[in-house]
Amino acid sequence: ENKGYPVSRRVWKNQHFAGARDMTPEEALLAPRAVATLRAALLGLALCAFARLTACAWRPLFDRVFVSTSVVRFVPYDSSAVGSDVVCVDCTHRDLPTLTHHKDGGTPVRLRGDTSTDTVFNALRAGWRPLKIANAVTCNHFDIDGLVSAWALIEPLKALEHEDVLRETARIGDFRELRVTRGGGDDDGAGAEGERGDGDAFGMWSETTAALRLCAWINSVERTLFTRPFEGNEHRESARKYAHFLPLVADALNAVEPRAGSTADADDAAAERSGLRLGDAEVARVLDGVTRLYGTGSEGNPRETWDHLGVCVVRCESPVHYYALFSLATDADVVVSIYSGGRYEVECKYTGFVDYRSRATWPRVNLRPLANGLNASDAAVTRRGSRLRWDVAGFTDPGPVLRLDDVRPGEKLTRAERYGSPDERRIHVSALAPEAFLGTVRAFFEHAARGARAHLGVTDDDARIARRGWSWRETHELNAKIDWAGFRADDDGTGTTGNYYLG
Repeated sequence: ENKGYPVSRRVWKNQHFAGARDMTPEEALLAPRAVATLRAALLGLALCAFARLTACAWRPLFDRVFVSTSVVRFVPYDSSAVGSDVVCVDCTHRDLPTLTHHKDGGTPVRLRGDTSTDTVFNALRAGWRPLKIANAVTCNHFDIDGLVSAWALIEPLKALEHEDVLRETARIGDFRELRVTRGGGDDDGAGAEGERGDGDAFGMWSETTAALRLCAWINSVERTLFTRPFEGNEHRESARKYAHFLPLVADALNAVEPRAGSTADADDAAAERSGLRLGDAEVARVLDGVTRLYGTGSEGNPRETWDHLGVCVVRCESPVHYYALFSLATDADVVVSIYSGGRYEVECKYTGFVDYRSRATWPRVNLRPLANGLNASDAAVTRRGSRLRWDVAGFTDPGPVLRLDDVRPGEKLTRAERYGSPDERRIHVSALAPEAFLGTVRAFFEHAARGARAHLGVTDDDARIARRGWSWRETHELNAKIDWAGFRADDDGTGTTGNYYLG
């Protein structure tokens, strides 16, 4: 019995483990080792758990500070591909991680931008996890936005050095919106390419000038060495174009936006390697159009906006390059072009085809009822023997153009020709006076707006229908609800369309 005195380990053991055998010498030797092994294992598990928790907590910060991807190559588009090895840019895919500005895509909302290039840069800066897993990038077509998006994933650090120029390049290439400034750009009021006009000064920011040179280079080389957009086998041609351009983008960028400390000889060598100067002629065409729209001798404004309809009217003596034309319509979704001699076009901009984020956009409307009305009222169509018809693609086309077309075989514009700039295609003469044509067009969009308000339950006539996030399902539903049969081309034949005049 223990009366408060210490009990030896041997006595305590004998009292509490009576009948238990003593350890052998071998067991006594191994016991401390087993305990040490167990302790080491438990410590290892604890350290592993701590490391994983730390990584989860700090990984977003690491991804943002150390921007990188595991993407190293471009692969042709495969609609049956699955998994996480390939990232899809500038188009949609059912089973691949996707970075695109197209409607109804799977891109996270927090990453979306006006262009797919915007979306890619947003994903790079957010440390989007699929970019750390995928080893390839793909796209189902070739265009400027797709090329820049793919290259930025393959060369993210180089892309970030030229981020502003690349974002601007994609915007010009996709939306054809050249940002022209009144009163000069960022060069002390100098005009385009550093030239000052005698009338209203205009200019471009340096990143816009650099982006224009890139776009013109890509357009010119594509037409010269390959096929135009929407010509030939697009899947095969796109793969060839990406293989050609991707290795040249870095040199072209260094030529249009030289690095600090680079020499003129190094910049010239980069331009020579990339073939950048092949785009000089197109740059000159664009700047000529800008000068004609903004430049010397203007007595007025060639631009009129129907803000409550999302429409911009541009008047010009003769057609100009798209980049110049749409520079006047950066806040509109439809452009009505009025040229001398009764030549007209109405075009839905690409802003309505994609999920545009920086401003609200109008939903696409079906222009075919307008074409039908013009066909009934234009003597250029109704006169005996005429082969001309007002025609337009459906509203799900990337850029529907309502125009007079020759319906004879081989005379109607192809899709590739419609995609080309207005100054590259023939525009037939209408018998309608400009005021009558504009009156009909405005009456059509007023009718569409009334139908849209009725469908959306908007009672205020001044309420804007434009918003962000129009899906294709919503666009189809809206067009199905508008009473197109109720539109008459002579609803407003007065030509009272506002104060417009040609400068």
